[in-house]
Amino acid sequence: MNLYEYEAKQIFSEFGIPVPPSVRITKIEELSKVHFGYPLTLKCQVLSGGRGKAGGIKFPKNLNEGKEIAKDLLKLEIGGSKTQSLLVEPRVNIAQELYLAVTLDRNKGPIFIASAEGGIEIESSHNVLTMPIPYPYHPFVGRELAEKLKLKGPILVKVADIANKLYKVFEARDLDLAEINPLIITDGGDVLALDGKIIVNDDSIDRQKSFAGWQEKHLDELTQRERRAKLTGLNLVELDGNIGILCNGAGLTMATMDMVKSFGGKPANFLDVGGGSDQDKTLAALDIVNENPDVKVILLNILGGITACDEVANALVKFIKQNPKRTLVVRLRGNNQDLAEKILADSGLKLIPGLEDAVTEAVKKSKTAA
Repeated sequence: MNLYEYEAKQIFSEFGIPVPPSVRITKIEELSKVHFGYPLTLKCQVLSGGRGKAGGIKFPKNLNEGKEIAKDLLKLEIGGSKTQSLLVEPRVNIAQELYLAVTLDRNKGPIFIASAEGGIEIESSHNVLTMPIPYPYHPFVGRELAEKLKLKGPILVKVADIANKLYKVFEARDLDLAEINPLIITDGGDVLALDGKIIVNDDSIDRQKSFAGWQEKHLDELTQRERRAKLTGLNLVELDGNIGILCNGAGLTMATMDMVKSFGGKPANFLDVGGGSDQDKTLAALDIVNENPDVKVILLNILGGITACDEVANALVKFIKQNPKRTLVVRLRGNNQDLAEKILADSGLKLIPGLEDAVTEAVKKSKTAA
């Protein structure tokens, strides 16, 4: 789950990371109630990147100019993400920009990524360093990072403290990413998180009570079916084909899609029901795919490990009773496969054991239907 900048900064502030004073507005009239003095900074609150390059950050010099700019910004769409609100902050005099982030390296565990440069071109900088984060964590780690950035004196101490606190945010809130870009040093020697990005690990949301109820408002860029799938615990991405694909595991789903494509078919979606899908979850996934009017055939490819094939078969029987005209191509292999085959045979559904045979059948039926 990606968070908006204003949400990331709220969390940073809770953990003691200094941020500029700010007010979020959703209407132009609300700008009159903000008393930071001019010039101000107006920033579009969107979940997509590239906001600065797209003109989503402006610096009005007075209230009238601010209202005109706010009117335009609230209509702005950046990377397919519509602006829902603006974050208003005083404009800050910047002496230096830094970059600081904590993320997860699959081989090394949590790592710091940092640079003595910040801003929109950080991805092309050659001065970015990475540093593995030891466990258990000790405060000297932040100081070591600040020294590697060649910082000195009070600035070193402040940046080290922020690095330590950023790791605490990452660990305490089960994040995939905690990023400050830029982390600025002001003319007065203050160090502030001028911008913030947080990505919450989706699998942790149920145990992170502070994020209860947050997920739905962060799904604005998704289609209605993609949003429903996300809230059901399913991973759905809709495409423009006519073969609905339902598998368990991202790798298996991608491989099935590739095979459909190579056999001349057109996938209508990516849908991963997960490794422990039961009857109810499988039925919910089938219903979501079935609602797509472009889908002519549903290809189901399940490898039973944690998932029991008979649970999936029972969901298929229930689904086909409710949707007798829907064309299904079913491949089930693994845990309780024999039992699943009997359940399907009793209901008139055919189980195809070979993946190539199943894909060939699905592509053939999709072209016939088209």
